[in-house]
Order: sequence, then C-alpha cells, then structure tokens
Amino acid sequence: MADYQYLTDTQLVVASQGGDQEACQALFLRYERLVYTIPLRYGLSPAEADDVFQFVWLLLLEHLPQLRDPGRVGGWLVTTARRECWNRRRGAEYRRTESVEPEQIPEERWLEEATPEEVVARYRRDQALQEALRQLEPRCRELLQLLYYDPTTPSYADIARRLHISIGAIGPTRARCLEKVRRLLQKSMYQE
Repeated sequence: MADYQYLTDTQLVVASQGGDQEACQALFLRYERLVYTIPLRYGLSPAEADDVFQFVWLLLLEHLPQLRDPGRVGGWLVTTARRECWNRRRGAEYRRTESVEPEQIPEERWLEEATPEEVVARYRRDQALQEALRQLEPRCRELLQLLYYDPTTPSYADIARRLHISIGAIGPTRARCLEKVRRLLQKSMYQE
C-alpha cells in the first residue's frame, strides 16, 4: 500500500478501473476525510454525514468505469458530496439536530462558493500541514498546537507553564518551529 500513496489521482483511478483493490483503497484513504467533513461543514448531523459519506463512495464505485477525467476525481467527490448535502438540506426529512456555531458559517460559505478544485487544493494543503506537524519533534508540535489549534486559546503564561519554558522563549521557539514547518512543506512540494 505504501507505493500507492505516491501515485497521482489519475493513476489510482485507472488502476481501480482495472480492478486493483489496493489502488481503490489508496484513493479512498486519500479523500475519506475530505468527503466526510463536507456534510459536517454544511451543518448536517454526524449520522447524516455518515449517510452522505457512504452515498458518495458508493456512487463513485458505481460510476468509476465511466469517469471521463480520472485526474479530477477529487473535484468529482467534492461536487457529489455538495449536491447530496444540498439535497438533504432541501428535503422535507432534513431536521437540524445540532445548532450551528457562528464560526462554522464563514467556512460553510467558503465551501459553497469555492470550486471543487479549490476545495481539493485546500484539503491537500491542510493534509500537507498536518503531515509536517506530525514530523516535528514533540516540543515544537505541542507549542504550535497550543498557539494555533487549541480552542481554549491559552495565554502565553499558560503555554509557558504547560511547556515548562519562560514566556520570553515562546516567540523565538515559535519562529524556529514555524521555519521547520516551512522547510518540511517545501520538501513535500518538491516530492509531488
């Protein structure tokens, strides 16, 4: 399976069309998070997101032999997931079971207005960033997560206390960690 992660979408789709189950699995692994997050960003419940997720993948398997542009399978998945979300939101059976948080609304608008290619590109950038963060040493990773991803937005004093460093060390350490992330992202771009 490891070799499949370096194949292009076109190569994976063509191999899948030829019956290669590992290529099909690699394609699924590449886009599963993207397909699942679309209905959640549209405000559907987790159960409805599961249904949309399953529907989209079954539809892809059904239409895989007829895909005209295998290199755009990511866009096809995004478009199909969006349409299914729209259908569910318009349908009489749709009932919002969870309230939408205010910070979700701009993301939903971006998602609705973006082209499928823009959604796929953003997803790939997010994936590359997450992979770069995983490659950092634990101290850098934890600092960046506290600074940029912690929903409680801890103060510098809280961060210093958690990491057992001085407040004055946070800025320079952050700069070094971000530089490492930048180098890792550049390295991953050259590998594509």
